[in-house]
Amino acid sequence: MKSIRSIALALAMVLSFNAYADDDELVVGIEASSEPFVIIDPKTHDYIGYDIDLIKAVAKEAGYKSIKFHDMPFDAMFADVLVEQVDCAISMITITEERAQIWDFIGPYFDTGLDILLNKKYQGQFKRDTDLHDVTICAKTSSTCEAYALGMPDIKVLSLDSERKLFEAAKEGKCDGVITNEPILQYFMKVSPDRDKFYRLGKKLTFAQFGIMTSKNRPDVSERISKALEKVKTTPYFQEIYHKWFE
Repeated sequence: MKSIRSIALALAMVLSFNAYADDDELVVGIEASSEPFVIIDPKTHDYIGYDIDLIKAVAKEAGYKSIKFHDMPFDAMFADVLVEQVDCAISMITITEERAQIWDFIGPYFDTGLDILLNKKYQGQFKRDTDLHDVTICAKTSSTCEAYALGMPDIKVLSLDSERKLFEAAKEGKCDGVITNEPILQYFMKVSPDRDKFYRLGKKLTFAQFGIMTSKNRPDVSERISKALEKVKTTPYFQEIYHKWFE
């Protein structure tokens, strides 16, 4: 996969490692445009969302005294975890066999799958992904969504570096639709004032799971986060944050 080879090259060029190693503070890479998983509160400018609530609970359970977030493009999270500029990353990161060869994944903590949002003018024409032809679909750079879209025949793919930009492009007519994870589209169709301009295929194209990504060179961090996540998943709070953001 081209993006993974690029990250390996970036690793070779980095001269300093483990810049934020601290047993008391967890440094987390995020991509803050993935509603409702990681977003910026327009009033407080704090990071909020399902993934934020979860990683805060995990950090507390793991005994970290503080947590620091580094907002960055989605593909940059992979490089920063690899070179240990952050302790871990969380932002709808799908666990795949290919990625697991290079990074450790804690979890899974969320089951998901891909779906496609389309301009409503196609509603009578396209009812499943195999119907699509002569359209442009937006997908997030270096994501499993992009990989799936690039494997679809007879469509063009416009790759952008955040979920927010995907929906902006669709609203502005720069693409005919968006491919992303099902809960993202569910949330968009629930809260967006432009939701009446679009429709979902409503066909889960894949089954996938999200995980917390860590460096294979930091087994201490991986074990600490893994134990904490498993404990948090058994608590009522794990169900509470799901209901808070998805129901």
